[in-house]
Amino acid sequence: MPRSPAPSRLSGLAAAWLLAVPMAAAGLGPAAAQEPEFYDVPYAYEQWIYGRRLDESQLRYCVDRRDPDWEVAGAIADAIAQALLLEPQRHVVETEIVVEDITRVYGVMLEHCDVHMGFKLIPEGYGDWAALTRAYYETGYVFVTTNPDLKSLADLAPGRPIGATGGTSAHIRLMAYLLAQSPDRRWPVYPMGTNDLALDSLLRGTVAVALVWAPSLWARQRADPALAALREIDPRPLPPTRMGVGALILANETFLRAAIDEAIGALAADGTIAGILDGYHFPAKAAP
Repeated sequence: MPRSPAPSRLSGLAAAWLLAVPMAAAGLGPAAAQEPEFYDVPYAYEQWIYGRRLDESQLRYCVDRRDPDWEVAGAIADAIAQALLLEPQRHVVETEIVVEDITRVYGVMLEHCDVHMGFKLIPEGYGDWAALTRAYYETGYVFVTTNPDLKSLADLAPGRPIGATGGTSAHIRLMAYLLAQSPDRRWPVYPMGTNDLALDSLLRGTVAVALVWAPSLWARQRADPALAALREIDPRPLPPTRMGVGALILANETFLRAAIDEAIGALAADGTIAGILDGYHFPAKAAP
C-alpha cells in the first residue's frame, strides 16, 4: 500500500496554498501570472462562458480513458490533492475519437479541470497557453516480440519487418540508426498510427517486432491475459528511449503549477508515487 505523504514536508506547502487563495482572488498574484494573448489561445466552443472557479478547496483534475495509465494517473492525482489538503474532484474524459486534437484539451480544461494528467514531457511540444508540471514518473518505449529466440533487437535478422508507432521519439531514433547502416543490414520499418495497431500487427505476424509505448503494452496485457506471450527484448544496438510523464496546466496558473511540482517532489521522496506504481505493477519508476 502507498504510504501517506510526510506531514513535515507538506504542511508548509499546504499553508502557502491556503494563504495564496485570497491574494489570487484579489488580483495580487505575481506579475508573471498574465493571461495569454487571445491569439495564442486555442478556440474552445463558447469559451467566454467559463469564468474562474469559486471553490478553492478542490483540486479538479482530468484523466482520459484513452490513456493506458488513466487509473494510475488518477491515483497519483488523488495523492497530490491530499498533499495540498484539497478535495480531489475527478473528471474522466469519455470520447470515441482515437487521437485528440490538443486544442480540444483546452476546452475540456476550461470546463472541467485545473490540471489534466498524462502528458509526455516533450520540449516545446505544446502551445504557449499550456504549461507542464514536473514528471511524476518516467517510462519509455519498448521493442516487443512473440519470438522466444530473440533476446535483443540485434538478434533480428536484416530484412525482418518492425512495426513502430509512428512519429514518436523512439521511431525517429530507430530511423536515424537505420539510415546510418548499409542497405543490406537494415530492417524495414512500417509506421503504425497507434500502439494498438503496432501490437495487432505483431499478433497477426505482419511484423516480427513492434516498437510501442510501455504503458500501452501493460494495458493490453492487463485487459487480455492471452497477450502474456508478448515479450520485451533489449533495444541494443539502440539505447533505451525513456521519457517523463506529467500533467498539463493552463500557463497562467503559475502558483498552482509550483504547488503541484512541490507536491510531486515530496510524494516521490517519501515513496508514495513508487508505491502507487508498484501497486498497479506499472512499467515505470517515480521521477526523481
